[in-house]
Amino acid sequence: MGIINPKKMKAGGKVKAFKSHMMYDKKTGKGVKAPTMAKHLELKKKGYGHTKPTKMNVGGKVKKVVKGLEKASKTHAKQAKTLKSLKLKKGGSVKDACYHKVKASYKVFPSAYASGAIAKCRKKGK
Repeated sequence: MGIINPKKMKAGGKVKAFKSHMMYDKKTGKGVKAPTMAKHLELKKKGYGHTKPTKMNVGGKVKKVVKGLEKASKTHAKQAKTLKSLKLKKGGSVKDACYHKVKASYKVFPSAYASGAIAKCRKKGK
């Protein structure tokens, strides 16, 4: 039988049987079935994973929100224009001068008071 990996064992000391399953390419989302352990390991080396990647990344979510806002009233269309103009980083949040200024001055951050201070600072700048 060969060397048995202790992580593959069940509580009673029995070895778990390999079950065929789907593996997904992290970049394209393409799914491939791994019927054997050898195929599983081969796909793993190529960068495939067990979870199916979502179609919408951070930028995709913002684009979807923008489309929805543009279809709504004039106020929402203005908000959509603002969202389009923002250069969002991977985290999806905006960290401008007001954010850093308020974060440095408040002991408890984030908080309702800090949030209000950021809004107040940003309003002054417009």
